[in-house]
Amino acid sequence: MPEDAVKLTPTVLWAQRKDRLLITIDLPNPEQPRVNLEEEGRLTFSATAGKDGEERREYEVVLEFLHPVNAKDSKISVGNRQVFVVVMKTEEFSGEHWPRLLRAKGKVPHVKTDFNKWVDEDEEEENDRDAAFDLAQLRDLSTYEHGTYEKDFYGEEEDSDDDDDMPDLERI
Repeated sequence: MPEDAVKLTPTVLWAQRKDRLLITIDLPNPEQPRVNLEEEGRLTFSATAGKDGEERREYEVVLEFLHPVNAKDSKISVGNRQVFVVVMKTEEFSGEHWPRLLRAKGKVPHVKTDFNKWVDEDEEEENDRDAAFDLAQLRDLSTYEHGTYEKDFYGEEEDSDDDDDMPDLERI
């Protein structure tokens, strides 16, 4: 791709908790993503992306957050359809919801609220136990025979005889 080619801006979705920002950069099949998060509150992202069978395009976005962030404790995850960044707030600004994501006031066309991850301030404490859920604690299903797990939700062996005491259906 020529260096003077126009770089596209990906859609950025965001939500927040008292201690972190949840940033999703929506891109199909991102390749070679480059993410730089600075303590001053600047996120720079660029990648090549495109749907299978279509031309790959260059994408780039720079986000200037409202407040400084804790870059050291922040995390990045690259998936097939998006890049997910958990940006930790600094202690100074942790414990409160920010009134907006960016320093610049006004609506930015490519930045949208992620209502799938959004939690209102007054409901956040109720959901704190859910927010502590760690996917790394899940068991890897490939360790079980044939890639399946044969126990039900409560850890009991699955019993196919559960319906034996049921009477046959009667015709009305």
